[in-house]
Order: sequence, then structure tokens, then C-alpha cells
Amino acid sequence: MGMVHVGLDIGTTNIAMVVLDLEAGRLLPAISLANPQLQTGELYSYAQDPHAIEQAVRALLAKVSSPIVSICVTGQVHGILYYDASGLAVSPLYTWLDRRAMEQVDGIDSQQLLLEKTGVLLPSGYGLLAHYANRRLGKVPSDAAGFCGILEYVTSRLVGKPIDKSDPSCLCPFGAFDPISSTFEERVLLEVLGSKEKQFLGSCKPFEVAGYTPDGIAVTYPVGDNQAGFFGLVSDWFRSALVSMGTSGQISLFSTNTECPSSMELRPFLGQGYLHVGATLTAGKAYETLHDLIASILRSAGMDISDEAVFDLMKKEGKNKGIPGSLSVDTRFNGSRKEPNIRGSIGPVNLENLTFGNLVLGTIDGIVDELYQFGLESGQVFDAVESIVATGSSVRKNLLFREALNRKFNRSTIVAQVDDGAGFGAALIGAVAIGALSLPQVKTVVASMIRS
Repeated sequence: MGMVHVGLDIGTTNIAMVVLDLEAGRLLPAISLANPQLQTGELYSYAQDPHAIEQAVRALLAKVSSPIVSICVTGQVHGILYYDASGLAVSPLYTWLDRRAMEQVDGIDSQQLLLEKTGVLLPSGYGLLAHYANRRLGKVPSDAAGFCGILEYVTSRLVGKPIDKSDPSCLCPFGAFDPISSTFEERVLLEVLGSKEKQFLGSCKPFEVAGYTPDGIAVTYPVGDNQAGFFGLVSDWFRSALVSMGTSGQISLFSTNTECPSSMELRPFLGQGYLHVGATLTAGKAYETLHDLIASILRSAGMDISDEAVFDLMKKEGKNKGIPGSLSVDTRFNGSRKEPNIRGSIGPVNLENLTFGNLVLGTIDGIVDELYQFGLESGQVFDAVESIVATGSSVRKNLLFREALNRKFNRSTIVAQVDDGAGFGAALIGAVAIGALSLPQVKTVVASMIRS
């Protein structure tokens, strides 16, 4: 192998590394280490250990035998950690799943108080809101010199100094950030930070190098996983949509238009335009819920059956005995971002259609339909889309999901044959940052590698 580019994906469950050898046109299989939850004793907390994350990153990098010329970090956004004057973490990482902002202090939670003070409602788990809650809860470490996300922290540790900028894709999830002007709302920053003199992260340029490791490896400013995934998996930005099927679902559409439906989110995309993103609260989780129901019935009947065998049975029944469209399942089992209190349903039910196979197909169709509705709301942006790039274990392992995408979207579906799309995108971003690839060349590389 020649010189390689590394993408690091700091996920909530795993920390993955992707290694790209451009000279050989080769992408090595992603390797990963677990990223466990850290128990803090706080019932509202969902924390992880930034020191353990850094150790895992360095352990992964040590496995690369070829010379590394660039590194880019991507992964989970929204959460925060605190660091001291030397840049070393002095708190856990409070992740996007943390709910400290919903704890009441003096009869009101931090989310509601910030809304009353500024008129801005930030979702629980967003970084600025987490810091606001920590101030009110007395949880800010006494030796904290500042706070940032885990992506900024890992980047700073690699280059050996705190960084004062980040990509807008990482800044947006802190909350109260305008993706068009690339600035935070001053009234929110003042209320959250408590002083005009206190500064927060600024915006870097697209594909900007943050610094170098002691060995001289270029490290770019970090990029959010949604944007890195789109960059690594979609070669034709205007004519393809990215559909991600994980625990939740997400559809991402590229546009230079700053106006997107209110049900979707406008996200900055590497200085090239924007992603219009529609996200569901359940996708794989809805299918898992049906699995748990089927498994409980079979085990109640005395069958000793594994979870994997139940999934296999679901695929078999859906394929052989399910009739598409015969049973409708609304899979908003945990609500939606637009309607958090709405819940799912099954119907209309008659004497013939309430079958195992129809439940399987109806659930899959419901998952796909929720994403398709975002496309319809996008109007002309979606009308220009000719193909769907699908990623996630569901679409790779289960033909029924691929067939449902084809049925509902009525467009060709490309299943990305890449283990970690965000990590691959990060590796490509690093290559662009040091001039090893141009943007047109990136699209050619992506077109060849996602199908290989």
C-alpha cells in the first residue's frame, strides 16, 4: 500500500476507522472498537469517557502500517465535554442522548427557561443547552477553560492544542446556529455563556486543515456525520438522494436553495450548498419492535428460537406470503419531530389481511413511506432526483427493504457497499484538504467505490 487517508467515525456505539489508499484505488474494511456508556450516577445522564475515546482512536491509528497523510474526524454531534487550559478533558462527554436540560431548577427546566429568556427552543441534548443546564445544576468543572464537542476534542488532541473553530456541520448541532450566515444567535450565546467576553467556536473554511500531528500528518477540522456520509456515498448530488436506515431513518437532499420544508432541517454542506434533511424517530427500531412481538409469541408457545432466527422467519414470511399494500402500518411508534405526541397504527384490518407476512411488509412499507413523505414535501428538489443511494444494515441485509424503496420511490436504488459511509466521506475530505483530490475527482471515486 502507498500513502493513505484516514477517516475516524466517533459513533455513539462504536468508534470506527476507514483507511483509503487512493494510489491503489482501494478502501480497506472498516475496523472499530466499542464506545460504551459511562455511568455517572445521574439518572438523566448519558455520558461517555473522552479519555477512553482518545485511547481508542490512537489504538486504531496504530494499526495502520502505511504512511498516513491526512486524518479527518466525523461522528456524533450535539453533545459537549469540558476541557482545561491545557486542552485536556475534565468532564465526561455528555452525549446527544443526555437529558440534563429537562431537570428542574427552581421550578423550571433549562429548556423552558432558555425559551422564555431568548424565544429559542433547543432540543434536549444540544450542546449549548447542555452547558446552560450544567451552569444551573452547578455541574461545570471548576477548572474548565471551555467546552466543545467530541469531534473538536479528538481533533484538538491529535494536533496537540485546543482548536477555536469547527466546520459549520458541527456547529449547527450545538443549537441556535444559522447555516446561511454561519453564525450563532447572539442573544442565545449571551444567555448560555453568561458574558459577552466569553467566546465560543467559530466557523472554519471548507476542507480547512486544523493542524498537524507530531509526525506531520495533516488533520482537518471535523465534519458532521450526515454531511460526511453524503460526501462519501453520493456521486451525483443533484440527482441522487441519500436514505439512511439505522435505528432511526433519514433522507438527505442536496440543494443550493436555502428554503426547505418546515418539517425538515437545513444543514450546511461543506461550502457547496445545503442538505435538506428529513429525519424519523424510528426506522430499524420499528422493525425491531415487530420482531420483539413475534419473538414473544413464539417463545410463549414454547419455542426456543434465537433473535436471528426470528429475523430470518420475518424475511421468509414477508417474501413468500406478504402482499404489498394489503395492510398499512404507520410506524411513528415514538412520534415524529413535527408531531411528538402522535403514535403509530395498523389498518384497515379485515378478515383476510391480518397475517404475519402482511405485518412484515406493512411495517417495512411504513418505515419507507415516512421518509418518502419528506421527499414529496421537498417539491422541485425531490423531483430532480433520479436515484436513491441507500445505506444501513437493513438495506444491505434485507431484500424486502430494497424492494420497498423501489416500490415507494419509483426510482433506481443503489445500495452502498461501504461499511462506514461517514468514515469514508471523512477520509475523502482529508484527501481534498491536502490537495490529493479535487471535488470532481471525489465524485468519480465515490461512484466507483460505493458499488464495489
